[in-house]
Amino acid sequence: MILQHGVKLEQQKTASLRHKIKILPVPEGMAEPKPLAARQGKLDAAGIIAAAEAAQIVDEFDGVALARKLKRLRRLKPDMIVACCFDEDPCTTSAMATLRENTDAVIAGLVLAARACGAAENKIAVATPREARMIKKINPQADLILAGERYPARVLLKRKLFASGKNAAYIGAQACVALTAAVDENEAQSFTVVTVAGDGVEHWRNMRVRIGTPLKFLLDACEASEKTTLVITGSSVTGKAVTNLSEPVTASTRCVIALKKIPRNKTYPCIGCEKCARACPRGIVPWRVLREIQSGAPDPVRMPNVQKCIGCSACSVACPSGIDLTAVISKAAAFKKSGDFD
Repeated sequence: MILQHGVKLEQQKTASLRHKIKILPVPEGMAEPKPLAARQGKLDAAGIIAAAEAAQIVDEFDGVALARKLKRLRRLKPDMIVACCFDEDPCTTSAMATLRENTDAVIAGLVLAARACGAAENKIAVATPREARMIKKINPQADLILAGERYPARVLLKRKLFASGKNAAYIGAQACVALTAAVDENEAQSFTVVTVAGDGVEHWRNMRVRIGTPLKFLLDACEASEKTTLVITGSSVTGKAVTNLSEPVTASTRCVIALKKIPRNKTYPCIGCEKCARACPRGIVPWRVLREIQSGAPDPVRMPNVQKCIGCSACSVACPSGIDLTAVISKAAAFKKSGDFD
């Protein structure tokens, strides 16, 4: 899946984007969402935030309530609000599919979010020029910027914008659509789009499902193999294994990956190739931190920037020796904070 020139994960998106988003029937017994009260007052910043709060919208990328995010951003006064309509994970396409099939709603929600925050600019971020051309055909008025496909693209794009003098903030594509529905239709956020992928399912699809639907329903709809032994929710880079398939889908469940075999990663000694350092978006040099930790008497001064780690695991993905450098950096950061070393 890896690696050339730092971190460049092989994109495996074609299969799940081949078809339109499939609507999964609501499981029997699930309660219907309660209708929202008619919106009151002006559609100013406070009114938009109130609509997001009433609709209980959650940003799918970080799991933060949108109303809370908009309130915080209003205080921080960003120059630009960016709709994140690209997917860093090599298998996930839920943001891309949402933009392709709901372009106008994404744009409308993004404009509302920018108004709520007082941001002067708003942009839709897509991964590639090809994707940009496709969206322009759908809506020529879409104001697009390119994020690229190098992982972690969200961090790299934000750093690029900051270097150009723009203090930018992200909002998810699905959060934009939900905000439009909340303002225009008084509709609560009750559905989400999830990518189902991996060699453990017959059909890779983007599924529109009711929030609260058990994961098993998604896997069954995509014809999960009897040989599936591992299910991961979230990114294949940073996601977590699921042991109970009755676990419900949440607004931030962007991807479900089913695998027939549990990955067996062999670990070898560090060779000092520095690929991890080139991959890190925060200026950390993981291989040097590793050697300092392995010395048995680490010096905090020799482990700069470890507290800035964002847990993207780019260093671990880049490492040809298979070392879990993310865990190493986490340990180093804890050591610098507490002064204790096990």
